[in-house]
Amino acid sequence: MSEDKQEIPEVDFKTFLEENPPNHVVMCTDFSRRRTSNGHYYVNEKEEPVLHCSHDKCKGNRLFYTSSNHGIHLNEDQINMGFIEYTCRNCGVTKKFFAYMHEFDINKNSRITKVGEVPKFGKRVPEKVNKLIKSERDLFFKGMANENQGMGIGAFGYYRRVLDSQKNRIFDKIIQAVEVLPVDKSIIDELKAAKAETQFTKAVDSIKSALPQGLLISGHNPLKLLYSAVSEGLHNHTDEECLQYAQSIRLVLFEFAERLDSVLKENRELGGAIKMLAGLKSKSLV
Repeated sequence: MSEDKQEIPEVDFKTFLEENPPNHVVMCTDFSRRRTSNGHYYVNEKEEPVLHCSHDKCKGNRLFYTSSNHGIHLNEDQINMGFIEYTCRNCGVTKKFFAYMHEFDINKNSRITKVGEVPKFGKRVPEKVNKLIKSERDLFFKGMANENQGMGIGAFGYYRRVLDSQKNRIFDKIIQAVEVLPVDKSIIDELKAAKAETQFTKAVDSIKSALPQGLLISGHNPLKLLYSAVSEGLHNHTDEECLQYAQSIRLVLFEFAERLDSVLKENRELGGAIKMLAGLKSKSLV
């Protein structure tokens, strides 16, 4: 850890726990606290991060706390290696573990690296996205792992492979959603023809009609947004630029999966309501 303080990003402890990926050095403004009773430094165990809890009682972001009531001592003149355990405050069951490497600089500022965490670091993949990409989930997770580590070319490459591999499934879902909306049949025919193309970019490029409003993201066709990203060549951009494209692909794909599911869910609910009311009407005529 030889970087100067000015070259290292500065974050608070809560942000470090929630958002900082492993192997990235940061200056943590409130990682340690000094006890007046003995003058020694300890890990700030009072901070409560908001983390994802997969327990049936939670299934979302919840406050986590550490049960340490004595504090983790930090040596002032050597590198500190340690673990911090957190528990979900809502269910009291789910655990989160962080491993860290820490040292003080000459001004007693904390320079810290997250060595690892369990469950592993990264944005949670929504179930709707898992259903959309199906058999290519492993590739998508590898893309997210590369993205979390700041490896843009790797993340971009994995995401593009997922889109190419799952092109047919993505188009099937779009066609399924469009068929329940009041649209011109020509749009459906065009989507079916596009599906026959071998590559995702060629398939999207062949679509001339606009998608229904319910599937648009901020007024834009999400297929065209994804196309504009994956049609870029890996070797035409820096790793940092590829990382930005990869992040955009993931975010748009997440939102698009939500739109598709929402349209299909609304149709199922409407169909159920119509069936129920139609049944009541028929009974009243008997």
